[in-house]
Amino acid sequence: MQQLAKRRFLPEFVTSFKDRHGKERLRFRRKGYAAGYFKSALGTEEFRVEYRAFMDAAPAQVAADRAIPGSVADLVTRYFATPTRLGPTEATQKTVRGILNGFRTEYGHLPVARMTFEHVEKIVAARIPKRMEGKRLVGGVQAARKLRKELVRLFDFAVKAKMVTVNPAAQSDRIKISPNARSKGFHTWTEEEIDQYRAHHALGTKARLAMELMLWTDQRRGDAIRMGRQHIRDGRLHFTQGKTGADLGLPVAPQLLEAIVAMPPAAKGHLCFLVTEYGKPFSDAGFGNWFRDQCDAAGLPKCTAHGLRKATMRRMAELGMSNQAMKSVSGHRTDQEVARYTRAVDQQRMADKAIGDLASWEMSNLASRLDIDASENG
Repeated sequence: MQQLAKRRFLPEFVTSFKDRHGKERLRFRRKGYAAGYFKSALGTEEFRVEYRAFMDAAPAQVAADRAIPGSVADLVTRYFATPTRLGPTEATQKTVRGILNGFRTEYGHLPVARMTFEHVEKIVAARIPKRMEGKRLVGGVQAARKLRKELVRLFDFAVKAKMVTVNPAAQSDRIKISPNARSKGFHTWTEEEIDQYRAHHALGTKARLAMELMLWTDQRRGDAIRMGRQHIRDGRLHFTQGKTGADLGLPVAPQLLEAIVAMPPAAKGHLCFLVTEYGKPFSDAGFGNWFRDQCDAAGLPKCTAHGLRKATMRRMAELGMSNQAMKSVSGHRTDQEVARYTRAVDQQRMADKAIGDLASWEMSNLASRLDIDASENG
């Protein structure tokens, strides 16, 4: 019975079997992806790391010797051969791989040596208009800017590999955005919106736990959805950020602990705090869509998971915390990254002081002028 329950809660694409020695083995099998066996036991942090590596791996690609030598497809395949070229962490590598896979699919037949800056500019410009691909909205200015950035890096490699003599992407013009067209990003939750969400989603619900987890850890959804009880040691949540690779240890806030403890017993046997209705870990996109539904149900159409990360940064800024203190929670590496979240709060705080000082200055000068005017009229 215990073995049956164990199999029922295996992560997606993982199967359990006994080898010829009678030893329990776990195997990852996903259509279109490389299969493999786990070395670590189910439920351990090492197993989680292995599972994420399988899930984040690139789809099985056409072998390099089947691509036309000197073509864009050949260049991208050679570039992918060393994953660290794509970025320092698996999450970043996955993102870059997705961008360049799309580029290879559409332009893989083109010869690299004949690519010019004009070709790159047309390719990047074609990415600017937003359009629907199935159920996904793709494209946009930011997508075009990311594509150009990765093409600059890709063709830097092409120069080193002597496939071209100059980098056509580096010669292309940057995409300029007018001040009026700049996006303000995700909406930052207000205190009223946080209260409204809590009023609708009571303690003991997955929706409430999701909100408290995002709010009190200040992490990206990709990290929050992978947190579980096994990460709590000595009153802290210990984890490694997927995007930056930073190791963090955050105190468990009383509000978050209350939300964890309030969950029903059936929800406490999983590796992750947040799982799907089938007991499987959420994917990043799957969690985003599910949380969007929870916000809509609470009457908060503008609110998102990332907006909670911004709300925590806003709270810390309003309390006058230093950039270093804020980075210790969020995992940001530079003050410039923190400034994106705190700019509005800083502007209001400085404006309050400026107007207050001006008002005090005028009142004090007005009093002295009245004294002078009175003496002259007397």
